[in-house]
Amino acid sequence: MNRLALALLLALAPTLAQAWGGEGHQYTARLAVASLPGSALQKSLARNADWLAVASSHPDRWRNRPDNAEGARHFLDTERFGFGTDITKIPQDFTEVQKVRDYLKLRSDGMNPWTVRRIHANLVLAMKQKRWPDAYVQMAYLSHYLGDAHVPFHASENYDGQLSNPSQKGVHARFEDRVISFIKLTDLAPGTPIPFDDPVKETFTALGESLKEVPAILAADKSAAETNGGIESDAFWPSFVGKTRPIAIQRLQTGGRRLAGALLSAWNQAGRPNLPQNFTMDDRYLPYAAPFVPKGTPYPPPQPPVTDDEKASARKSARVIVLKSVALGKDTNYTIVLPKDYEAHPKRRYPVLYLLHGATGKHSDWNATSGIAAYASTLPLIIVMPDASGDSFYVDGAGFGKVQTYFETELVPHIDKTYRTLASREGRAIAGLSMGGFGAWHLALSNPQKFCAAASLSGAIGWGDGPLPKEGGMRTFVARTWPTDTDAGWASAALWPKVQKLHNPKTGWQGPALYFDCGKDDFLIESNRTFERRFLEAGLPFEFSEFNGAHTWPYWDEHVRDAMNFALRHLAPAR
Repeated sequence: MNRLALALLLALAPTLAQAWGGEGHQYTARLAVASLPGSALQKSLARNADWLAVASSHPDRWRNRPDNAEGARHFLDTERFGFGTDITKIPQDFTEVQKVRDYLKLRSDGMNPWTVRRIHANLVLAMKQKRWPDAYVQMAYLSHYLGDAHVPFHASENYDGQLSNPSQKGVHARFEDRVISFIKLTDLAPGTPIPFDDPVKETFTALGESLKEVPAILAADKSAAETNGGIESDAFWPSFVGKTRPIAIQRLQTGGRRLAGALLSAWNQAGRPNLPQNFTMDDRYLPYAAPFVPKGTPYPPPQPPVTDDEKASARKSARVIVLKSVALGKDTNYTIVLPKDYEAHPKRRYPVLYLLHGATGKHSDWNATSGIAAYASTLPLIIVMPDASGDSFYVDGAGFGKVQTYFETELVPHIDKTYRTLASREGRAIAGLSMGGFGAWHLALSNPQKFCAAASLSGAIGWGDGPLPKEGGMRTFVARTWPTDTDAGWASAALWPKVQKLHNPKTGWQGPALYFDCGKDDFLIESNRTFERRFLEAGLPFEFSEFNGAHTWPYWDEHVRDAMNFALRHLAPAR
């Protein structure tokens, strides 16, 4: 391409809409599909290639929810680990790397390799269990995070030229936004999938390759500016783009080949399941994040708005049912919301989401205080909101009775007998807030054969962790559940041992899909962060978000929709 032609293209070049976050990630996804061998995997992916390409940019939108844990997942600032640009010296094991930079520092330094491993594990689990909506969401996310590892400035602390002397601030956008706009998909060639047996190792390899390109891009930027009168000069761009466009092409092509290898390895690890050749993916299964808006335009709300009047009207559809419990020795209530079309389709069976309340609460809390009935009104989903019989944490104990036994042996069978449910593991998910977040995980981890997914919102998931204080408010609180065997009861409640029992190093994760989120100003945030750290150390599949907010109903009202989206990606569809 001669300089005159290049200058003309520059004048017509698209802006941020075709940056690496847009076109670049789409190219990586399309190249990956084209790079796969002719197989059932490629045939299914080809049918959904357009969706996968567009959805691969979704994690960038997700950062604007905002999710405070999200940013570090897109990069690794190599030089911050104390080894200069020698990325090979950074420990790849997540436990070992924390000896160099602790968990909170890694939240600033970057978590890209371990994020790729997590998403890869999620994808293996989804494919193994043939949950295709979730599998496609995980493939889109894997495309994004692995694609990020192939972007040079995502591997360097000098990610925007801000550390150069003199400063080259803005080079990030000059390379990723403008250079990519001079590359078309037809300029790129698919190739042989790169083996991807170890996600962390292979992502480090990709980041190392990217890091080696940073000096050349910085040098091209500096030279183009010095010889052409600065970056504002028209002559700057032909010089800069001419030297860096080949680098971008090489990184995109390698990213496509490596993503192909990652998708192929996940499919192989899942046992090469038959993919549905007629399955068509759509955005309803994506976690909600508003589309990008032009610079200077107010960002849309974090969730589609639902008015108070709409919530109030929908609440009227909820029913309160009395159930006689032998396990509890008393009558107990639950609130239920049926799908709007439940009566219109007398033969249709629906999946169920059990939704648990928090401490000092009751079964009616969710319906009375949140918009759950409105949010569920158009979904093919039954919502059941049981009562915990006090601050029982949904366990069996002398203080509040056999609440867990009631749930497992009476409530779930009653729901399946009374309503047209999908009475199987694939037809049940469970979620809850605070105490109910613990309860959701506790019941699902204790009954992995009954629940396919469990979600915790602001969950007290650290309940039972570590030694119980010998005196004080916590002991008094726990003693209400176990008045005589308080310490033994507390220890039996711990969730992490239950997680460990369901992890088989040879066959993988045997439990339900797990989601948790917590507000950054929540008093339970540290225990939630501890669980994210533990999951990363163990290499287990999970989803975690750290949103703005505290331990309040406005937070739960907003994020119960995230839990519902998570559940619907894992539940079998109504039929």
